[in-house]
Amino acid sequence: MPNNRNAEKAMRQANKRRLRNRAAKSTLRSAIKSLKTTVAKAEAPKVAETLNATASKIDKLAAKKFIHRNKAARLKSRLAKAASSKATAK
Repeated sequence: MPNNRNAEKAMRQANKRRLRNRAAKSTLRSAIKSLKTTVAKAEAPKVAETLNATASKIDKLAAKKFIHRNKAARLKSRLAKAASSKATAK
């Protein structure tokens, strides 16, 4: 428990940030998961649409510094590679 007003405020801020970070990371994981399931089903038009939406979400999280920009680039690259390889394989 915090011992003074400054510590109370710091605790409140930390809790807000923790919840915001959890929500952002959860939406990222959900977007990636939906893209992977779409790729597994091999629905070509929907794959491109889902890939664009996921890439956009990744870019937004990187811009807000929820994830590092290099991680964002790595994720987008791997997802695009997986989507294109499945599209050409089928």
